Amino acid sequence: MSSRAISAPRRTAVAAGGTAGLALLCLSCRWKTLMLTCLALLVALAVFVTARHAQIVALRRATRWPRPPWLSRERPGRRRSAQHYLFVLGSGGHTKEMLMMMDDGFRDFAGCHRRYLISSGDRVSHHQLEDYEKQLAQLCRAADSSPGSYDTRVVARARRVHQSLWTTPLTSLLSIVAVFSVLLSPPPGPTGERLPYPTQIFSNGPATGFFVGLAAHLLKIFYVVPEDSMRFVYIESWARISTLSLTGRLLLYTDVADAFYVQHQELAAAHGLVNAGEMVFNSRRADAQPSPLV
Repeated sequence: MSSRAISAPRRTAVAAGGTAGLALLCLSCRWKTLMLTCLALLVALAVFVTARHAQIVALRRATRWPRPPWLSRERPGRRRSAQHYLFVLGSGGHTKEMLMMMDDGFRDFAGCHRRYLISSGDRVSHHQLEDYEKQLAQLCRAADSSPGSYDTRVVARARRVHQSLWTTPLTSLLSIVAVFSVLLSPPPGPTGERLPYPTQIFSNGPATGFFVGLAAHLLKIFYVVPEDSMRFVYIESWARISTLSLTGRLLLYTDVADAFYVQHQELAAAHGLVNAGEMVFNSRRADAQPSPLV
């Protein structure tokens, strides 16, 4: 066989190998460019989120929240008529405590909408809520005033009792996705047209409360909702006398809450927080003062 016959296949193989090598080099360069682009975008996103978080926290700290009536010399004013409140209910204990704090004797909720967020499977909270709303309607009817309107929304529970830590991130993700829908869904009627987003959000300890606060914070960071909406008010559980709950610690260290109250002086002194007193002992009395909640 002649050398010319052998050299032709070799030239073809060399050309094919060179083409493949060049293609791999181009592909490698493209992957490097893509990775560098993604990294740059992640860094830019991190810088943006950090800057927005700092900006929002600075505005929160500059906002003056009302002190409890017994700590203020000013007489509490009348509530604004148009409000859209969101109350985060938890297990039976957290729900009962929240409803007791709301039970402050106020009897006119014209133009006010109350939305209750309940975790899936929490039937106790649902029954307690229905009893509370029936009593409130009777109270307002006796005073010839309006009880306003309310609705309930159910979201996936962030973490069940004794749930494995390995599965908690998945259930937490499902919960926060559902929370976004609740926050962005306006209530029916005229109130929803005027106030499509909650004006204030209240929580007192359930794990879902942290994810609600986090979701509201993210919506403000990315300019989805105005910064003066969805004000997150956290009231630590009355059962917490000297230490914060896990939800309370997360909210305190992340600065997600707009206002943070505790119900015992020992706990307030330990963390430099406002002691709102034992708010769970509010009652519907004719001479009751408006609660610092709203």
